[in-house]
Amino acid sequence: MKELLNPDFDSISHSAKSLLLTKALTTIPFAKEAANLIWGENSMQYGKKRLSSIGFLLRLIHFEDRYRSVDKALTEFGIKNIVEFSSGFSFRGLSMCKDPEICYIDTDLPQIIETKKVIVKELTKRFCKYPTENLFQQALNVLDEDAFAEIINRFSTGAFAIVNEGLLIYLNERQKRKLCLIIHNLLSERGGYWITADIYIKKGIQHGITKNFYDERGKKFLAEHHVEENKFENFEAAKAFFKNCGFNIFKKIETPRSELSSIKLLEKIPRFKLKELKGRKKIRETWILETNKS
Repeated sequence: MKELLNPDFDSISHSAKSLLLTKALTTIPFAKEAANLIWGENSMQYGKKRLSSIGFLLRLIHFEDRYRSVDKALTEFGIKNIVEFSSGFSFRGLSMCKDPEICYIDTDLPQIIETKKVIVKELTKRFCKYPTENLFQQALNVLDEDAFAEIINRFSTGAFAIVNEGLLIYLNERQKRKLCLIIHNLLSERGGYWITADIYIKKGIQHGITKNFYDERGKKFLAEHHVEENKFENFEAAKAFFKNCGFNIFKKIETPRSELSSIKLLEKIPRFKLKELKGRKKIRETWILETNKS
């Protein structure tokens, strides 16, 4: 059995740990490798034991789709300067810096970034056969405009892309508007796009077949952070919100189901249950936003 990392990773929050262990069942770059480094090869049993739950399978597909949609959006422009905020234990930057022309700045709150640096260093040593000097990890409070601007100023001249998945649902409307103002100011100065996978709408009545999307601990976490209340009422309301904040939708991104490694796991689900799922409404989209020039 491979040696595990030495640092104490007990401080990793339940939500972050659960998400990484879920992603480890997909082919998302470095998810499985990171989970094994931190918690050992038996870490895969966490998700495998839950594969009989339709709710868990849909959660797995949901998060892979969210991740892939951001990657797909980045291919739209060929922009080489990328900053990801609130990245958590996602290793997109480590994967993308395989392209030596890309400058990738990976950011999150200080305690997360410091833990992640240890993981990334070990992943790089064990699994990367390419230089990673073009990947930078930096602590950032996204509601601190001066700190955000300082991050952007690390790029050479030219346009840049800001990407995120999994933050807006933790911000209330006032905080979202402040973040939008900061990003709008930065993009207006240099040019570029904001790719956000956080266009979540309220679910309303929950579909019975998907009630196990989260375990009880996960449900408690979401309730404590007012996640459902922080979502948009509907996609039109989200569009109006961003327009009011100075953004237009440049493009909506959809990931073909054939590109999701997790979709094959639905083959084990009885067909009559799969038919029930077809009536579910979409609860999330990924948008590429541009500043309103008018």
